[in-house]
Amino acid sequence: MARTRRWATALAVLPMALIPFTAQSAAAEPIPGIPHIRYSIKVTSVHNGAVNYKKMLASCSVAVGGTCSISRSFSVQRTIQVNLGVSRDFVAGQIGFSKSTTATVTSQCNSRPFTKNTQVFRAYPIGVKKRYNIIKKTWLDGKVIRTATSSGEAFNPTGVACTLS
Repeated sequence: MARTRRWATALAVLPMALIPFTAQSAAAEPIPGIPHIRYSIKVTSVHNGAVNYKKMLASCSVAVGGTCSISRSFSVQRTIQVNLGVSRDFVAGQIGFSKSTTATVTSQCNSRPFTKNTQVFRAYPIGVKKRYNIIKKTWLDGKVIRTATSSGEAFNPTGVACTLS
């Protein structure tokens, strides 16, 4: 008898659990007299193969005539600039980047022979850099009453670039 009551209670609760979903879809329509905000992203430039020289991952150095290698994996930060109250996840989705904050990249770099004792072999993240505009529009009763725009930049690491200097 206790089992029957539990199942009856569960079935009675089930239709109630569906109500919030119905209410959410109905609430998606703007309410007259109340302003609402919509964001959009417009990509202005894409640079494949961008090297982030601000973030050195590793380095090595040897005497003249020698060579060195940088072979390992690195966890590199995926940067996405936000402004005007837009979320990082929204921007990431709009520009086609993962919303994850880091990416793992692997280096397999071998230097050419060093010609000076002062040279250093360095590894930097390489990836896709996108510049974009964030557009925030405030709507009231079907009309745009305010528009704000801000620029942003994002970097999605895809590998490692090594240089000898």
